[in-house]
Amino acid sequence: MKRIKLLLSMAFIGAYLTTLTYGVVGQTLKVGTCGVTLSYFVVWDMFCGWTAWDQRIHVIAEGESGDYYAVKEPWGEFHPFGHVGRIHYDHTNHLLPRHIDNIISHTAHEPITNVYVVEELWPKQYNVPDRLFDHYFARPNDKQTYFHLRAVCMDDGMPVKLFPDWHAQQRLNSVYDNPRLRQQAAAATSLYSTLFTPNSADGQNSLTQSMGGNLNTN
Repeated sequence: MKRIKLLLSMAFIGAYLTTLTYGVVGQTLKVGTCGVTLSYFVVWDMFCGWTAWDQRIHVIAEGESGDYYAVKEPWGEFHPFGHVGRIHYDHTNHLLPRHIDNIISHTAHEPITNVYVVEELWPKQYNVPDRLFDHYFARPNDKQTYFHLRAVCMDDGMPVKLFPDWHAQQRLNSVYDNPRLRQQAAAATSLYSTLFTPNSADGQNSLTQSMGGNLNTN
């Protein structure tokens, strides 16, 4: 009986490792990823939470002269997958300070006073070809885009003023425009934020300091 249990355990472990190996190799080589429905259960689907909106990040630098410059890699944008640059995958802007500092510190330009991070969004339905768009929606592909200011940074990429992303801002606007929700939010427990600079002498949140500038995306 013990021998049977041992054989069954080894068979289960072997089948599990074989299936897992098949899924990893198939996903790496792009073989059979869409032909077999069962492959969905052995591949971690990390795209199930994607939004119906497409997004691009624009980094704009403001010089001392008042001129604005697009902050882009002169050596070429890195595309980890497809035609979209790596910076556009970082929807939380976690790596954005290093991205800004790497470009500005390795290029020649006038002194930079502010760096603005602008988020561009549009519904993904506008990405289809014009012929398919007209077939499904019976109207021209009049792409509508929205621009939203995400952050104001120094020339080394350090953020000095942060804003919610576009989706979070829409949720906040919906609460603000609803008197009942606004009343409930005022009576609720305050949210504590940890976005502060520990080295600050007065202990205040340095991310809320304004760096001036006159860029308006509204």
